[in-house]
Amino acid sequence: MVCLYIVPLDPALKGGLAGHMPATRSPYSHAGIAAWWNERLMVMEARGKGVSANPFSVSVAHSHGPVEWFTCVKDISDQDRLKMVVFAQEELGKSYGRLKTIALGLKIFFGHDLDKRDRLRRERELFCSEYVARVYNFIGLDLKKQRSDRFMKPCDISDSPLLERRGRLRLR
Repeated sequence: MVCLYIVPLDPALKGGLAGHMPATRSPYSHAGIAAWWNERLMVMEARGKGVSANPFSVSVAHSHGPVEWFTCVKDISDQDRLKMVVFAQEELGKSYGRLKTIALGLKIFFGHDLDKRDRLRRERELFCSEYVARVYNFIGLDLKKQRSDRFMKPCDISDSPLLERRGRLRLR
């Protein structure tokens, strides 16, 4: 077992190979959402093959860096958690936003302004931290004010005042 105390929709963040991702200036290389799916802990995430749900233990085992677990500091009702799960599941199967990820990296690298408005609309392509931010925003929890979900980086999620780090995960 990875962890007994993960409740639905806690974010998990993966560290970069060298501990810092130069294009996004983030210590994290990836973000996903942990949720119980029947009796199995899964991570819903946007990766190279698209938005998918994978066993959490497999995701941790294939990580090239530490996996850190965060929880929301605000109480989220069971009803809202269910809404988040349903929304996250409806996004499964979408394409990975490779070009969106490159555009974000270039905007950050060259110091361009990032859009500040959140617009909850159906996207055809998503990247990891955008996916996590959209799921929280679906119930009105904006993980980073003055930053559009389309421009969220994994470190924006870890630095969110709505989340707190609970620990580092590893397989036994």
